[in-house]
Amino acid sequence: MFPRSKACGDVLTPRAVRQLRDLAVEPDDLGWHRLGAVRLERGDRSLELPWPSHDGAATFAVVARRRELDVTMLDLAAAAGAEVRSGHDAVEPIVTRGFVRGAIVRSPGGALHDIPARYVLVADGANSPFGRSLGTFRTRRWPFAAAIRSYWPSPHTDDGALHLGLDLRDRAGAALPGYGWVAPVGDGTVNIGVGLLSTARDFKGTNVAHLLDGFVAQVADRWQIDPAGSTGVVRVGRVPMGGSVQPTAGPTFLVVGDAAGVASPFTGAGIDAAMETGRMAADVLHDALADAGPTALQRYPRLVADTYAEQYQLARLWGRVLGRPAAMTRVTAAAVRSRLVSETLLRIMSGALRRDEFGAPETVARLASTVLPLAPEA
Repeated sequence: MFPRSKACGDVLTPRAVRQLRDLAVEPDDLGWHRLGAVRLERGDRSLELPWPSHDGAATFAVVARRRELDVTMLDLAAAAGAEVRSGHDAVEPIVTRGFVRGAIVRSPGGALHDIPARYVLVADGANSPFGRSLGTFRTRRWPFAAAIRSYWPSPHTDDGALHLGLDLRDRAGAALPGYGWVAPVGDGTVNIGVGLLSTARDFKGTNVAHLLDGFVAQVADRWQIDPAGSTGVVRVGRVPMGGSVQPTAGPTFLVVGDAAGVASPFTGAGIDAAMETGRMAADVLHDALADAGPTALQRYPRLVADTYAEQYQLARLWGRVLGRPAAMTRVTAAAVRSRLVSETLLRIMSGALRRDEFGAPETVARLASTVLPLAPEA
């Protein structure tokens, strides 16, 4: 249901900002807070970088609470002619002779009714119940992320950088494949959270709430916050990543966003990929409704693969490597000392690796993909 509150950092990357602008939405006009840089932090060292340039993306990110983003997107859809039904749940597909022909929807009062459709777009988020009823499944050997966040009042709410803490550790002091973030919201609060990859050795035994408590205590002085003074609900979520959900298309349906598991397998961030896959799906559905028919839908999986396959393969490899505490320690230590390493990490994390320009960060990323797996287990 919309609008909703999620376990989200609320950061719309430059790629997501580009999608908004292509919809004639200017984030500054909505009062959303700009982030012009990313600050990598580890211990007493830090390094601030601009967002990497990439394929027409914006040069800045913005912070928008998910409720605000959801309302903005729904208003855009309504203005374009969509019928928005608030408080309704699509509980199961209507299937006729093997083809999806709409959805059975539950109204706020609990009544069930059918909504017929030539084509159905599945976009019900992570672990998509609607998608699973159509046979979608997650490749379980690929990593996923667990995330937790809340908000704290802070006098530094107007800070212009996204802060990423690269020294995430468990209670025994072992390095973990994950990070903490502080995203200044610009409304008197900061969004603080942690994300943990499932490649962590003791992932199932790690309490992400304890990780958040430790990270908040670590950054409390810098942001002048009371660790016990969070506002709003603490949200926890698990996110499938890296295109781990298949299939993304059927004869009469498409799957987008978290329902398709397209979040970054390095960070778990997925707003930009959700907007991008939504746009791809819209283009394909336009062709199908115009004159191409159902065969147009089969172009969608190829578009997704062409856009993400290489960077997601690289990020999955990095995720496995960083699951080793010794490798995680070496990489994060290098990230705050070497601009080359930090730029490489930021490009991977923000999905800004370039295929057509094999600059130094791209070269290092591919070299690391070959060398780091050979590092001894720690």
